[in-house]
Amino acid sequence: MASLIAIQGPSSGQRYPLTRDCVEIGRQADSDVYLESLAVSRQHARLYRQGDTWFVEDAGSSNGTYVNGEPVNSRTRLRETDALQIGPYIFTLRADPPITLADSSQVIRAKVEANASNRALLAQNPEQKLQVVLEISRHLGHALDADTLLGVLLDHLLRLFPQADRGMVMLCEGDHFTVRAQRSRQQGPSADYPYSKTIVRKALEDGVGFLSEDVGGDPKLKLSQTILSLQLRSFLCVPLIGAEDKRLGVIQLDCLRPGAAFRAADLELLAATSLHVATVLENATLHAARLREVRLRQELLLARDIQQSFLPTQTNPLGASGPELHARVHPAREVSGDLYDYFPMSGGRLAFFLGDVSGKGMPAALFMIMVRTLIRHLAPTAASPADLLKRLNSALVADNPTALFVTLAHGVYDPTDGSIVVAVGGHPPPLLRRADGRVEPVDLKPGLMLGATPVEPLAEDRRLTLEPGDTLALYTDGFTEAFAPDHKTMFGVERLSEVLSQTAALPLSACAERATAAVENFTANTELQDDQTLLLLRRR
Repeated sequence: MASLIAIQGPSSGQRYPLTRDCVEIGRQADSDVYLESLAVSRQHARLYRQGDTWFVEDAGSSNGTYVNGEPVNSRTRLRETDALQIGPYIFTLRADPPITLADSSQVIRAKVEANASNRALLAQNPEQKLQVVLEISRHLGHALDADTLLGVLLDHLLRLFPQADRGMVMLCEGDHFTVRAQRSRQQGPSADYPYSKTIVRKALEDGVGFLSEDVGGDPKLKLSQTILSLQLRSFLCVPLIGAEDKRLGVIQLDCLRPGAAFRAADLELLAATSLHVATVLENATLHAARLREVRLRQELLLARDIQQSFLPTQTNPLGASGPELHARVHPAREVSGDLYDYFPMSGGRLAFFLGDVSGKGMPAALFMIMVRTLIRHLAPTAASPADLLKRLNSALVADNPTALFVTLAHGVYDPTDGSIVVAVGGHPPPLLRRADGRVEPVDLKPGLMLGATPVEPLAEDRRLTLEPGDTLALYTDGFTEAFAPDHKTMFGVERLSEVLSQTAALPLSACAERATAAVENFTANTELQDDQTLLLLRRR
């Protein structure tokens, strides 16, 4: 595995592990490498791995992506000597340190239980240990970012342990370890330090800290080549154990100089320190997760406002001679996959739509916006509602990498005689409520959903006439497929028809409120199970 390391810019020193073959970089909250600067586009660049080789490409960013000062115009190989610039950030690619195996039973000379229940851990020199913990608390108290916190920690540990030549913090990320911070007393360019995976894993699994006092100077040890390659004289390795015995990672301090070594007292001191560090690290991680949650929530609320702005609100789009209209969307989440739309057409007619995109949340909302845009583009030249659904299906199938689909009901109303031509693609047929309160479904074959297959959706046109006071109701299955608390009984078309039949004399907005309230009472829950959308069109 490899990592991106920020060498200049707002997060200098931070390491971003590249755990996938395709890594998204940008200002979008769910990016693999999230960069907060406004100079970074939401989807700025991508890294691709082919074997052991990494490539970078720009993702259509506003300010461009650069390698060694040259703009990236196509997929470009990224080497460890290259400087990758994205906005104010400059990164270098770094292969992770080699994982080496060692006979830990040979080199470990002392161990200590690294948990708060070990009273012996604090028995020796408690005043000194308390003073060290308080001192580290003072240094780490204002560090809310995990990587910043770990860097400050290592800086302090190198001062506290003068025999330490370098230090590392490895954190658990899934089934592997990632070096998240490292420090060395040596000057010059930073390097990734090798470590023993066996010792690190054993420290985590056993929950103990390990000490090796003199790895290279003990003539009794028969050292393997892997141990020799580490160039260690002495080391400390203690686990970071959080709440509920959660294994967070390890701290390791290495001594490389002949004649210098760690002692048992050093192991106890570092183990005692690790108890507090684990708590601070968990708090920093929770803080970061909370910030991401708040940021995502804000972006979703903004997306909801933008989505709602696409929906028409005018109740008299054709003026006094046109029909009375009311439509509303109740999202089950912050954003909705349901849509409705209506707009005037040539000849004084009115086109209206109501649809339901598969899935929920942001993907469905984005697909919904694409469907609405295509509808408005195709409607003026479509011969009929059924023709538009067929053309919409072809357009969606031609460019639909998401595999999402939409069910749709579409009609065209002529105010001169109250006639409507309506068609559906995989959507429940509309309900027709007569002025006297009778409700009946429009006789329409449901056809096929749109965008899922190149096969024509088999949509057919159905012509009907609204008499004065008659209402056509289009709805999504968020109404009819809402479940009762037993999770067996659905609200159904019959209950929706009954509610509509009892509201013939009410304004359309009140009809919609009655329908929503009826479903809420039926489910005994104010939280929606699915998006609910209703469009009511009544001839004056």
